[in-house]
Amino acid sequence: MNTFWLVGVAASILTALGVIVFLLRRRRPRSCANCGAQSLFGYSPRAESPMKDITPLCLNCLKVKLEEDYANFRGRALVIGPAANFPCYVFQPSSKWKDFKLVEETVTFLSKMENTCRHCGATAHFLWLTSNGLAENNAEKLFGAGISETLLRWGNHLPCSICSRCCVELICKSIESQSLTFVEVCGPHSEDGFVVPMGY
Repeated sequence: MNTFWLVGVAASILTALGVIVFLLRRRRPRSCANCGAQSLFGYSPRAESPMKDITPLCLNCLKVKLEEDYANFRGRALVIGPAANFPCYVFQPSSKWKDFKLVEETVTFLSKMENTCRHCGATAHFLWLTSNGLAENNAEKLFGAGISETLLRWGNHLPCSICSRCCVELICKSIESQSLTFVEVCGPHSEDGFVVPMGY
């Protein structure tokens, strides 16, 4: 009698677990807070925001938010293109990373940037640098050794001056072409700095 009872309980537990797994697999993906489309991105006001402050957005709505952020930014920033296998793509103020070679070189590059966008001739506030070769296992080297010893040796050209509109276009084209998704994305704000793929 006890054996039948134990088998029945075990079968019930396995059935319940099966239903839970089935429901979890069929769970609907998160929806964009603006338009209801599938969300593949989280937009935040600042890097490392609490989850409650990260808004789920689709790529189109993310682009609109980034266009606002980049257009309103009056400082200067080095923007390293998005890269695969990083959960975050965020702006970091230089003051937070002042003891790192990446910041030292960012300051040098920004001091020499042209005032006009290389693509359209508008006022430039950004330096665009592609991210070929950047991966999770060498991201720490980028911060410690700087751009010259990493990205520029990995086949990327010197950064070029671009305006806010062209910068966001390049970011979104790069995201689309690589089918990237990010848990957190934030635009530039407050002071000079850099935008970089990160894993925290």
